[in-house]
Amino acid sequence: MPLKGFLSRFKRQPVQTSAVSSGGSPPVQSLSETKCLGLTILEEGTSPIVDIVAVHGLNGHREKTWTASNNILWLRDLLPKDIPNARIFSWGYDANTHSTSRLDNQYIYDHARSLVSDLCRKRALNKTQERPIIFVAHSLGGIVLKSALIHSDAVRKHALEEHRSIALSTYGIFFMGTPHQGGSGVALGELLVKVASIFVKADDKILQHLKRDSEYLYTQLGQYAPISNNFVTKFAYEVYPTPIAFGQAEMVVPIASAVVPGIANAEPVAISANHLDMVKFISKADGGYEKVSEYLILMVEKACGTISARWETEERVKKGMNI
Repeated sequence: MPLKGFLSRFKRQPVQTSAVSSGGSPPVQSLSETKCLGLTILEEGTSPIVDIVAVHGLNGHREKTWTASNNILWLRDLLPKDIPNARIFSWGYDANTHSTSRLDNQYIYDHARSLVSDLCRKRALNKTQERPIIFVAHSLGGIVLKSALIHSDAVRKHALEEHRSIALSTYGIFFMGTPHQGGSGVALGELLVKVASIFVKADDKILQHLKRDSEYLYTQLGQYAPISNNFVTKFAYEVYPTPIAFGQAEMVVPIASAVVPGIANAEPVAISANHLDMVKFISKADGGYEKVSEYLILMVEKACGTISARWETEERVKKGMNI
C-alpha cells in the first residue's frame, strides 16, 4: 500500500444538513478557513539569504500552532529580530480529520507534494529557487515533511523536475516532537494513536486506522534514511507530560521516539514544555525559544556555503550527463 493510502479512510462522513439532504450543495470551507491554507509569509526579511518554513501537525493551524497564550507568534514577533536576513513562511494544510472540508480526502503524500509545489511556485516567482531552506516541523507535521523530501529527492528529469529543488536547497530541519519511531516497548502504530488522541476525540476512527496502517507508513518513511544525512537535523523532544482527559497527563512523544540515533549532523534538544506548548514561546527569555533560535542562527550562518556547493555539484552532474 503506497504512502498516499495512509489516512485515506480517516475522514468522517460530512454531517448532512437540510440543504444537502434536499439536493443542495455540500458544506464548503469558510473564507477564513481557506485563508489559512498554503504558504503565508510571516516576515519578508531584510536582504534575505535563507527561507525558514514552519509546518504544523495534525489538526494544527499555520498561525495558532505557533502562538503562545499572550498572542506572541514567535516566528513573526521574535525570530525576525534575531535572524533579520531570513524570509519566514508558515505553511497551512487541511489536517483536520473530522471537518466537513472537501480537502479531507487528501492523503499525507498529497499534502507532502502540495508543500513541495507551493514552495517551488513561491520561490520561482522571485527567482530564489536555490536559496537555502530550513524547516521547523511540529508533531505529525514532521512526517509530512519527511514525505515531501522523499518526493523531492526522487524527482528526475521530465517529471516535475522543479520539485527537486526543495531537497537540494534544504540545509536544516528542526523536528519538534515528531514521532519518528516506536520506542520503550511501544510500537509505532500505538504511538501514533497516542499522538492523534490529544487532537481528536478518543472514539474517532482515525485512532483505529493509525494503528492498523502505520506499518505501511513505517515502510515508506524508511526511504528517508538514505537522504537524512544530507540535512543538519535537530530532534527536539518534550520534557513535561501533556494534560489529557480526566485530569491526567502523559508524555505524548517520548525521547525514544522523538530522537533517531545514528544520523550524522543530528542531535537531541530538550524543550522544557509539553507536546503542545513546545512550539509556543511567550518571549525571547523563554528557555525553549533561546535554544531553538540559537540553533537556527547557527544553521543560517552555514547554510549558504553548503547549499551553494550542492547546487554547483548538481550542475556539474547535469553537464556530465548532457542534460
